[in-house]
Amino acid sequence: MLNIFSKSIAAKMSLALLLLLLALGASFFVMDKRLKTIETAFIEISRISNYAVSILRINKDIVEMQRDISVYGNSGSKSVFNKIEDNFQSIKKRLGNINFNQNEANSQVYLDSMSELLSRYDENLAVLTKRYEARAHLTYQVLPSIYTNAIAELETLKSNSINTEDKLSIAELTNLWHSMHHDAYQFLSKKDYSKRAKVNTTLRLLNQKLQVLQGPAITLDKMSQFTANYQQQFSKSIQANRHYLSLVNVVMAGDAIEFSTLSNQLRELSLSRLKQIKSEAEKTVSNSERILKLLAIGVVIYIVAFAIAFHLQISHAIKRLTVSFKYFLSGDLSAKIYDLNRKDEIGVLANAAERFRVLSKDLADAKQSAERTAKVKSEFLANMSHEIRTPMNGVLGMARQLSRTPLSAEQAKMLNIIKSSGASLLVIINDILDLSKIEAAKVELESGPIELSSLLNELTHLFSQQAENKGIELFITTTPELTDFIFLGDETRLKQVLINLLGNAIKFTHRGSVLLNVIIEEVVNDEFKVTFSVSDTGIGIANEQLDSLFDAFSQADASITRRFGGTGLGLTISSKLLHLMNSSLKVESEPDKGSMFYFELNVTRTFITPAISESLLEESSEKSVDFSHVTALVVEDNDINQVVIESMLAEFNIKSISLADDGEQAIAQCEIGAFDIIFMDMQMPVLGGPEATLKIRKLPAYKHTPIVALTANVLAADKQRCFEAGMNDFIGKPIKFENLKRVLVKWCSQHHQ
Repeated sequence: MLNIFSKSIAAKMSLALLLLLLALGASFFVMDKRLKTIETAFIEISRISNYAVSILRINKDIVEMQRDISVYGNSGSKSVFNKIEDNFQSIKKRLGNINFNQNEANSQVYLDSMSELLSRYDENLAVLTKRYEARAHLTYQVLPSIYTNAIAELETLKSNSINTEDKLSIAELTNLWHSMHHDAYQFLSKKDYSKRAKVNTTLRLLNQKLQVLQGPAITLDKMSQFTANYQQQFSKSIQANRHYLSLVNVVMAGDAIEFSTLSNQLRELSLSRLKQIKSEAEKTVSNSERILKLLAIGVVIYIVAFAIAFHLQISHAIKRLTVSFKYFLSGDLSAKIYDLNRKDEIGVLANAAERFRVLSKDLADAKQSAERTAKVKSEFLANMSHEIRTPMNGVLGMARQLSRTPLSAEQAKMLNIIKSSGASLLVIINDILDLSKIEAAKVELESGPIELSSLLNELTHLFSQQAENKGIELFITTTPELTDFIFLGDETRLKQVLINLLGNAIKFTHRGSVLLNVIIEEVVNDEFKVTFSVSDTGIGIANEQLDSLFDAFSQADASITRRFGGTGLGLTISSKLLHLMNSSLKVESEPDKGSMFYFELNVTRTFITPAISESLLEESSEKSVDFSHVTALVVEDNDINQVVIESMLAEFNIKSISLADDGEQAIAQCEIGAFDIIFMDMQMPVLGGPEATLKIRKLPAYKHTPIVALTANVLAADKQRCFEAGMNDFIGKPIKFENLKRVLVKWCSQHHQ
């Protein structure tokens, strides 16, 4: 087990996280228990608060019900009594919904007492109606009936009396009855207790008045009966009123007061219980806070310890490895590598770093070796190009001069063979140099407007005579409605690919035709897909030979080289150039039926017309330029090339031509003479062309004199070196008459204007 942890950082991290999770799990378990205790306390507080509030409301409703009973006692309203009944039923229901736990026995005692009081209140409500009805019957029916009958009898007696004194006595009795009945009503209904004595006094006075009153005996007996009956019913009313008021004001009010007392005591008990629960909850919260603080401290300590261990075991080790890698990447492979003896992933990385250092040393050695090889290759190609082009310049130059002399037919034929062989050798040299530049990633594509119709016309002009000589037909077609199509691209490289494909098609076709077809399809807006296809009816290619078709120095069959010649570089160069254009060269072929080579270019259409080429401008101005007054200096160390150049310049009617064998001689002649143009070779003994140019440019008279490189060094680096030295133009060897003419028109016409 320990071996596993020693070999794996992941295992160590997992163990650390597991311990942390266990600690957090235990803390969660403890805190869950604490939180459940707090939750229970809150539930208890809520329950106790709810029933305490409920009891307070019940007590309030009891008081309100007692007030309604008083109102009912005064009005006897049925709606008031219904309200009392509804209120009582609500109180009874709510009190019945209150429950206590087993540990709340004291509260249950109070609740039972309150329930008992409520049951008694229910019984008293049933008696209340009966007592109110008995009281109301006596007060509002019996006594008013006696009073009414007595008044009617007195009115009858008064109407039958003829004596004024008797009438006055009857009127006095009537007033006494009115006053007595009013006082009785005030006492029984309005609780005006002073009226009771007045009623009794009036009754005694009535009895006295009746004894002295003169009248029919029957009438006087009735009045005495009315008075006695009223006194009797008044006494009953007093008793009924006393019973009713005792029930309302003593029994039921007492029960209400006792209920309020019990509710207050229960509330106090609830408050005490709430305080106890609050105290326990605060204690639990305090303990929880203490546990949380301890847990937080523990987690912080654990994290700090974990961070320190992580830093020492991982971060610091990775940092040291990173520093080592930085040194390695900067080229310093001597930096120390730590933790090589560790068995975990850091140890693996450290050993990988050690392996990387070893491999880097090997790669550095290999790189240096490759750079030396590449340098040797470049130098070899440059030297080979220079050494071959220099005699080739003599061969082709003298062949040109020889062609300008009278020759027999056989001599002319042999001269054409010399020129053709020289041109073929030059093609081979150019192909090798192109392939070398592409493989060295030194080819940069240009982006300029290409006029499709002009390109196709030029290709037609180049190959129509060649096709006609072989007796085959040449067709070059495109989308009719887009003949004036202009797009952006590298015209030189595209033309190089098409020339190679058309040249091969004509070379390998003996009968039939060769077709160059261009299809233009719009993709979106000004984005187009242009498909170039070159098909022929030539010898074709077998399927098994297609895979190696684009390999350097390769042709479909070894016999092809013997029959048709060539280096096998054309298709390789074309394929690589198309790859730089984000395209690929594809082929479909069948032996003895022909082949089709095609590729697709994604191009952007433009409406910018290509500038008129310098050659056309020069041709147009060539007849108006007179070179007879031009003084030229030719700096060339090779005697044959001096003769060739001097002869070619003489063709332009240039008569003042000076020669120098090296750079020092050129500087000396410039110091004592004046020249309109200088032709400068690059590689010469004593002092080379670039070095001589730098010194010539320092002469005041030669700040702006055109100096043209005339060299067999045709690599891009050679051209750049010439321009950096201060040269104005470049002509590669072998020298072509057209190139020399272009330079003279460009620089000498400007010089003389």
